[in-house]
Formats: sequence, structure tokens, C-alpha cells
Amino acid sequence: MVKRVDKVYENTDQGKVYKSTVPVREHRLDTTITYGGTASELVNLATKKCLKAKDRAFSQTTFCQEWLAMITLATIKDTVIIIHAPVGCSSSLACISIFNRFGQITRGETPSTGKWISTNLTDAEAIHGGEDKLKEAVLEADKRHNPKAIFIYSSCVSGIIGEDIDAIIRKIQEEVSATVIPVYCDGFKSKVWASGYDGSFQGVLNHLIKEPREKQNDLINIINPISFGRVDEVEVERLLNKLGLRANFIPNFATTDAIGYSSEAALTTTLCPTFSEYFAKELKERFQVPYAQKIIPVGLDNTDLWLREIGELLGKENEVEKVIKEERERVEPKIEELKEKLQGKKVFVSAGQSRAIGIPNLLADLGLEIIGVTAYHYDEVISDSFANLENRCGDFCTSVANVQPFEQTNILNKEQPDIYFGHMGESVWAAKQGFPTAMIFNLALLYAGYNGVISFGSRLLNLINNPSFNKRLAEHSKPIYRESWLKENPFKYHKGEELE
Repeated sequence: MVKRVDKVYENTDQGKVYKSTVPVREHRLDTTITYGGTASELVNLATKKCLKAKDRAFSQTTFCQEWLAMITLATIKDTVIIIHAPVGCSSSLACISIFNRFGQITRGETPSTGKWISTNLTDAEAIHGGEDKLKEAVLEADKRHNPKAIFIYSSCVSGIIGEDIDAIIRKIQEEVSATVIPVYCDGFKSKVWASGYDGSFQGVLNHLIKEPREKQNDLINIINPISFGRVDEVEVERLLNKLGLRANFIPNFATTDAIGYSSEAALTTTLCPTFSEYFAKELKERFQVPYAQKIIPVGLDNTDLWLREIGELLGKENEVEKVIKEERERVEPKIEELKEKLQGKKVFVSAGQSRAIGIPNLLADLGLEIIGVTAYHYDEVISDSFANLENRCGDFCTSVANVQPFEQTNILNKEQPDIYFGHMGESVWAAKQGFPTAMIFNLALLYAGYNGVISFGSRLLNLINNPSFNKRLAEHSKPIYRESWLKENPFKYHKGEELE
């Protein structure tokens, strides 16, 4: 039984008290979004605990944590989400709905549009409060869709006016059949948008996770961010099946029951430690489910490490070593063929925190030279893994930036990579500079596991053999920034640094 008291939730069965909000990652993990220099310098500063969370005197663009909170839960079946905000805050849900439909198709399901409602806060509600609109939205969501759960997302506006979402839920809960769940993700509270993951998972932990009926020793929770496609899940599932284990992929495209009974699993692991970090720790603390989330299972060595961590926690070390040996013997001859053709190509990677470690390791497996990495943020979640990457690949240009195209364009102009790897939205900047680009976030393509190395390497070979599109695009595109800026230090606007 869960008793609600303001913004604290008390589990009366266990006598524990859980807060409904989570400290932002700047405070909880000492996360930084601003760094420019070399990998060795970053490792040195982090090791000495001297890496300061700096800011920029000029910032071009970024996301807010509410958007990341929405993509965390928007694809869960039998739910509706309510955005308690001006209508513009829900505009990205049209894009998320496309991912939702595509994900359903790849899972053999009939595609359906995501279900969401905006309370459409205006200046009138900013003055008088939006309680009435929120109540109306909850009643309409329950009547129209009959969901098992309704997520209410806070926003900058509802946060600024001090809207007491918990109190509103207490008033309305008895009038609806769905469980109404607050998700605190006021965009202005954190410059580290990954804090939105934590707010979403806190709502899930407080309201959806049930006491285990009985533990299932062969069930493994796989925390799956939306940036991994079904083809990646199939590869991961194949490896787990060889160990006699079943995968419970949550939260994306899962049911509320699959999420609710994740407390019964023998272990929680992840396809992205950045995404799962808070949820996995809390699931262990509350329900004694151990977790393994050192690394993303992308690349040969990383997949080995991912499997070994699972094997160690479940007492399956021998079985894991057998699987690794079989898989290595199967894929390494093909990988050697790819290495001969890709050897020495210079690459630059820009990615979310965990992929900023995983993708460079995969590229190193294929014999490419890492000359630069940009991570969207940096903290203890990847500090050890980044040090291992620097030890493996040598020193390279390193940037920590929450999507700052003006810095990235400057860096690429100086580094001149043979290939640029980035997410969908930002790859266009490198393409306009004439660099061959490859996306590291495509739900239809395979990246994970041993087969992912071969799949990714084959695509790179095609890209290198056909670079004409990007070259012609650069010839017909106007310069993105002035030549004077490209001659500047790319980290000129980092506060607290004396830069030339």
C-alpha cells in the first residue's frame, strides 16, 4: 500500500519513505556539460576530483529535461501522458509518436498513435493556477482511453507558479480507475537533460513497481532506451538465451505489468547506463534486485564485459566464457576482413554519454583511429569507462557539450576527420562541411553485440566507398559560420578558463 503525503511517498508495508522528486544530476552526480581539451587531461581532472561543473558565456541550443522524461515513458502500453504545460511543450510528442509506431511495427504489433493530452496553460493559468485544467485532463484521459496509468508531467510554467500536482492527484485519484502518477521534470531545474530520466523513473518506482510474487531466477530486466531498436534487442536476447536467461525489456514498449513485476527479476542490466543508472540503483535498494551496468554492450570487448558482469552476479561465469569463445570465433574472421579495409581511417564521435564510450570502442575494434569524442555530459557513470577508452585509443580531442553546433563545427574544421559519427539532428552540420557522416541512432540498424560489430563495419565500408553526397552537399551549401569563428579556440566561451 502506498500512502501519499505531499511530495513524499511512504510504503507502509516496509516502513520506507520515498520522495517524489530526485536531485538533479548536477547535484547528485557532479555532472558537467562543459569541457574542452584532451582525453588525458579530462581523465586526470576526474581522477583528482578537480573536474568542475562550468558553464558557457554563450550557449547556442540544447534540450530540456522534460523532453527526455517524455521519451522515457511515452511508449508504455496502456498509459496516457498529460503535459501540464503550455501547448508548445508537447509539440515534440508528434515526433515521439513516429518512434512509437515504428517500434510497434518492428515488434510485430499493429501501430497506434501515442496517447497524450496537453493542459495548454496560458497566461491566465500562470496567474490563477491550472488546477481545474489538470483535473479536466485527468478525467478526460481516463474516460477516453481507460488506461491503467496516467503520467502527469510538470513543466517550467507549472514549476514556476508552484502548482501542487501531488495535492491535485490526491483530490482526483478516487474519481478515476487509472493510477495517476506525477513526473517532476521542470525544464529549468537542470541543464543536464538526463535528469529527466530520473524524474520519470521515480514516478514509476513510487507507483508502478509491485512487491514480487516470487523471484524468477531466469528473468533479466533489460532497461531499453528508445534509441536502441528492436534489432538490437533481438541480438541481446539471443545472447541471453544462450545462457538460459529470459529478457524483460522495460520501460519502452512494455506493459505496466511487465514494469510492475520487474521486482521479480534475478538481475537488472541495461542497454544504456546513462538512462538506467537511477532506476537500477533504486530497484536494488527497494526490492533487492542486483544490477549490472558498467558498460553498453556495443563492440567486442564491451560485449564481453557486459556478459561477464551478468555471469559473475548470477554464478554463470563458465557459461559466459563459453558463449564469448563461440561468438568470438564466429565473428573475428569477418571483422579482420573489415579491419584491412578500414584500418587507419580517422573518426570523430559525438554522442550521448554511454554511446560516447561504446561507439569509439566499436570503431577501435574495426581498426579506425579515434581523433575526437564529444559527450553530451560527463560524470561518474562513465568516468572509469572513459579512462579505459583513453588508455586503449591514446590521447584525442575531447569535448563535453550539451549539443553546441558552433563548437562542434569549429572542432571538426580543425580535426578534419575521415568520418563523423553523430545523432540524427546534429549530423547535418558535419555533412554540410563535407565530412562523410554515419548516424549512431537508427532504430532499423544493428549496433549491439557481436553481430553489431559486423553490421556496423559493413555500413562504414559502404560509406567510405561512396562519399560523394557529402562532398557535393558542402560545395552547394553556404558556410555555416564565419571564417573568423573557425579560427578561434572552439572553447572560447567556457567560463572560468583562460583561453587564447
